[in-house]
Amino acid sequence: MINIAICDDDTATTTAIEEMLYKIGKEENIKINCDVFFDGSTLLHHIMQGLYYDLIYLDIEMKKVNGIHAAEQIRGLDIPALIIYVSGYEKYLKELFNTEPFRFLSKPIDIKSFDIVFQAAYKRISQKFQYFTFSYNKSFIKIPLNSIYYFESNNRVIHIHMPKTLTSEKSETNQPTKFYGKMNDLEKKLSESSNRFIRIHQSYLVNFDYIRSMNFTSITMHDGKILQISEERQKNVRIQFCAMAGMEI
Repeated sequence: MINIAICDDDTATTTAIEEMLYKIGKEENIKINCDVFFDGSTLLHHIMQGLYYDLIYLDIEMKKVNGIHAAEQIRGLDIPALIIYVSGYEKYLKELFNTEPFRFLSKPIDIKSFDIVFQAAYKRISQKFQYFTFSYNKSFIKIPLNSIYYFESNNRVIHIHMPKTLTSEKSETNQPTKFYGKMNDLEKKLSESSNRFIRIHQSYLVNFDYIRSMNFTSITMHDGKILQISEERQKNVRIQFCAMAGMEI
């Protein structure tokens, strides 16, 4: 079962999204539950009351509480729901990245684009419980793939960077967050199980979901860490980033 929230002050849009979702669910045999909200404040109220959503379709320009402010509040509650903005978003680009959106859909909604974006979201939701496994000092360790910010290679030792809370937990149990290996081999391995990691540098393999913003020469991670994009990879990184974000270059 996928729990989905649709938040838009336009009834025609919420109806269209709901109908497309249930149509896809019926055709793909995916159990879908939809709740519809017509402003951000009502959505936030229900989330604070304990309702959980895997996926949220969110309009930007709404009365009372707009979509960006609602998303900021949702992220402030540490809720990992995927957010798909449904709007013209170009002028809000900087603000949107601070809320870690999954994709964007422009109005009027194109049915084919909607289906492609939903399938990507469904795949991502299905990957929630995937693990990255590695060995170190004759021990096998597994870490939730979606908790990894990025991999960093240094002299054939690959370090796994995660949120500080998770890193602290690992150190308390003496579980390492590093292993011996080659970045090229790791990149190939991850491409077979997840399409969320981007090779931005010879030494960095980054989880797209934790990128806050990007320019031509660097990216800023959700925790504020700035990582450099190597010159020879800049074009390809931009192509991958825009493809994952559902944006045109």
